[in-house]
Amino acid sequence: MSDRESLLDLLLALEQGEHERYPSATDVEVSATEQALGRPLPPSFRTLVRQFSNGAYLYGVQEVSAVGDGNAQIAAIQNIVLPGKPDPHERIAFRDGGEIMGNNLVPFSLDHNGNAWCFLTESADANGEYPVAYLHVTGRKLYGKQASFADWLRILIETQDEVIRTLYGEDVLYDELGLG
Repeated sequence: MSDRESLLDLLLALEQGEHERYPSATDVEVSATEQALGRPLPPSFRTLVRQFSNGAYLYGVQEVSAVGDGNAQIAAIQNIVLPGKPDPHERIAFRDGGEIMGNNLVPFSLDHNGNAWCFLTESADANGEYPVAYLHVTGRKLYGKQASFADWLRILIETQDEVIRTLYGEDVLYDELGLG
């Protein structure tokens, strides 16, 4: 099965769920966001906003940001302002080792705690996909690194719960991240 077929399977699975959805993005909206960010969006994310919804609140638990001008409820990626956003030259550590510069984090999914899932744009794979990870803004650390947005989306579809909650136990969620 190709990556494209796998992504289309994910979109079909999403169609079975209940979500807050919006009209799909246009190529112009996708291009405007990519130009504002100064880098391409991963193909899996482009497909979601072009074919499913330009910004969405999936399963009532996980927001996915929009492109272009966004919509009435969900901001466009390039307009996201994280409280305490990392400085572009700040090194942000991964919980499990390694680090990345702050300018390589592009938030695509905010939560009510002020944290965000981010594309890690330091390097893309052969298909143009970036890894993703959860940025704990106050703790200045990244958690739950996944190989791609499609992998993150697959976890969300399978569990229909916030992705960070499916990856870690209460010790990390409550003690390290302070999530309620």
